[in-house]
Amino acid sequence: MQNPLQFEKISDIQLLKHKVYEAIKKRIIDLSLPPGEQLVEQRLAEGLGVSKSPVREALLRLEREGFVCTLPFKGRFVSGTTEKNIREIFQFREALEGFCFKMACRSFSEEEMQEVREILSETNKALQKEEDVNRSVAGNIQFHVFFCSKTNNTRITLAYSMLRDEVDRYWNIAKRNLWRIAKSHKEHIWIFEAIEQRDEIEAERRLLKHLRSLLDDFIHSKELQSFSP
Repeated sequence: MQNPLQFEKISDIQLLKHKVYEAIKKRIIDLSLPPGEQLVEQRLAEGLGVSKSPVREALLRLEREGFVCTLPFKGRFVSGTTEKNIREIFQFREALEGFCFKMACRSFSEEEMQEVREILSETNKALQKEEDVNRSVAGNIQFHVFFCSKTNNTRITLAYSMLRDEVDRYWNIAKRNLWRIAKSHKEHIWIFEAIEQRDEIEAERRLLKHLRSLLDDFIHSKELQSFSP
């Protein structure tokens, strides 16, 4: 019979590994570790107060997820904000969110419609105060998340959750551009008008136009260029 203390010890080790992984990923997403930053195991371990072993495992996991890259004879680095990577993310968003927004036209209750109106209203209030950029960004993100969380499809929820980590990193770069945040809000209102009409073809068309406009503005923004390797 296994000693219960063994399971507790294994559980503690796994918890530590997860916490180290989450801590490093958070720093990459919030740009504390910016694109192109070299990731030195010893330095990260000392900063987190752990040994190098969980740091090494976390970096390997983050590399599989695309947040970290290895350059031969140089070491590991935070993945750069390449145009190819950004385009792939937006292509994935088009496919995933296009389905979710069409489903909303078919299945949203009046109560869910009202929840979207409240999200748009709160975002609009935040935009009236230029210093409240974080609330404005959060409102724009919440608009997309809300539709993708209402499909009752666990696979879509999981896929979008994984995508969110990468999207959030780019939002932390883009939030320096208040003009683009305000433009996105107006486009969200435009998309929602089609959803209120239960016009799924038009809602998807407007969503795709919004995402492609956002992609184009982002790729050519000085904010992204300042983080490009």
